[in-house]
Amino acid sequence: MPPNGPNIALSRNLTLGIGLMVLSVFLFPLKDAFVKLLDGQYSAIQIVWTQFAVTAVVFFVVVLAREGKGALLIRSPGLQILRSLFVTTGMGTFYWAISLIPLAEATAMQFIAPLVVTALSPFLLGEKVGLRRWLSVIAGFAGVLIVLQPQFGGEREGYFAALISGLCIGFFFILNRKLASDASPIASIAYSAFLGAVMVSPLVPSVWITPAPEDLWLIAGFLTFALSGQAAMFSAFYFGEATLVSPFHYLQIVGATLFGHLFFSQFPEPARLSGIAIIIASGIYIAVREARKSRAGLGS
Repeated sequence: MPPNGPNIALSRNLTLGIGLMVLSVFLFPLKDAFVKLLDGQYSAIQIVWTQFAVTAVVFFVVVLAREGKGALLIRSPGLQILRSLFVTTGMGTFYWAISLIPLAEATAMQFIAPLVVTALSPFLLGEKVGLRRWLSVIAGFAGVLIVLQPQFGGEREGYFAALISGLCIGFFFILNRKLASDASPIASIAYSAFLGAVMVSPLVPSVWITPAPEDLWLIAGFLTFALSGQAAMFSAFYFGEATLVSPFHYLQIVGATLFGHLFFSQFPEPARLSGIAIIIASGIYIAVREARKSRAGLGS
């Protein structure tokens, strides 16, 4: 092997990891656009249950094939259930939000999740957070207020639903860190989807609407892009170091803005666009600081 062989292989893997992350963050807003094209005809509960049920079946098959039956043993069941509760609530309120407000703005509100993780990590994870990251958190939440333009009623319900979604996804991320050693990432996806589907199941009969034939292609597309996005993101972390790949997740706002414009002729208002920019900049700064801290083994 040439002297630089391992470095070249590592570089190729990182490039592939970044490419897969970029692919995933365009597949996810495309999935969301297909949900929005359903125009609120189906309850967010029905949509979440459908996504989680299909995801659980597919990923349990993958886990069995890759890791064997032992990987399906659930450890820390209480925390697993709590994690599933947060991601289920987060996804449900997000799908509710995109039926009421533009896709890009709902997506931007989900990016408060890393801010929530940073703000709460000293208390829930025992991690040190330095002054610069605290300032980034404060700036990010200021951006949230700009996007929200806080007033209750009317379409504002959509913005507050998106805010609740971002908060829930933040707690989901915190529990992901606490449970990281209990199962592989792919088994964790399967656990969360299965438990989420079980939690939602009692509510489904009261809101179920049999899909109209003309909607089946939208539902099939939504599920295809959801599963493909999950697979691409999982593979991105497999090939590339998480701290180097994660910042590219913020390109999802580009995909959400693009598909919001192409499918619905929607573009964020200038005032809200400035809030979105602040949220994204804060999140990227925190991601970069996390990467440096991880490599240096130091607090920041």
